[in-house]
Amino acid sequence: MNNSLRILVGVDGSPGSEAALRWALAEAALRTASSDDRAPASTVTALLAWTGDGLPAAVLRAAEQTEQGTLGAAAAEMLERTIKRVGEPAATLELRRLVVEGKATQALTVAARNYDLLVVGEHGHTPLHRRTAGSVSQGAVHYSPIPVVVARSDGKPAASTQRADRPVVVGVDGSDLSLGALRWGAHEAALRGAPLRVVHAWGGLDQMYTEALVTAQGALVRQAEDILDKAVALGLEGAADLSVDAVLSPESAVRALIRESCDAQLLVVGSRGLGGFARLLLGSVSHQCVLYAACDTAVVHTDGEAVPPAAAVSGAGLAAS
Repeated sequence: MNNSLRILVGVDGSPGSEAALRWALAEAALRTASSDDRAPASTVTALLAWTGDGLPAAVLRAAEQTEQGTLGAAAAEMLERTIKRVGEPAATLELRRLVVEGKATQALTVAARNYDLLVVGEHGHTPLHRRTAGSVSQGAVHYSPIPVVVARSDGKPAASTQRADRPVVVGVDGSDLSLGALRWGAHEAALRGAPLRVVHAWGGLDQMYTEALVTAQGALVRQAEDILDKAVALGLEGAADLSVDAVLSPESAVRALIRESCDAQLLVVGSRGLGGFARLLLGSVSHQCVLYAACDTAVVHTDGEAVPPAAAVSGAGLAAS
């Protein structure tokens, strides 16, 4: 089986980008270990983008001290120091370096066209970046043409050392993009030998119409059950023999997914839902999950037809909750 992946990582010298690089190396190791000998090994490319305007403070300090006295050389030096702190990968993995002059979000999203997965830290050099719509992580989530993983930097173990009993959680709403997220998440669960938890939340409706909602609650629940059942059937068709837990929640999607993330090793969502334009809204589910989820979060930008099944093995076992 060919599980090889070309992974691009955004590095800026911050603890967040170090967490992203660790996550990418662990993911590449998982992919390489699960591929046969004929498949090419997964690669990781660490990209550091710099400009004179808005230059990371650490790079600027290094530029003042470097003998070459050039910002480009200082950026390359900063990249090497980050890699040294994280640690060189095993000999079976290839880690490439790429230093680009330009703004980080633009450099990453342009370069991402030649890769399969983009990994960024949850925030850069200041904690405020985490809640800023213009941050690199949010820019990557909004504009990347490929799936994006936002890695947490809270000291949790990287992907390859996560407890196997911690599930991969996927949010579904019946849209094609959520089916793509489900297939992508199923593949990740299969790689880790982890259970898969599929969550559909039907709550969060306007409380101004409480009486009408109570009257229609039975119909809403039946509709939600139908959406969840169809998503599991379509999204996991031909997938690996996974342990699958289907969860129907009366909460809003954001509340349900953030709660589920507390016990998860990875949360996976589509880039936008049935509304189509939610990708552009600050209140969208993917945006809120990137900001507040307790675990690493993947935002998948492809629909159900573009993502291959986790593996052509037997059908998934399903336990409803």
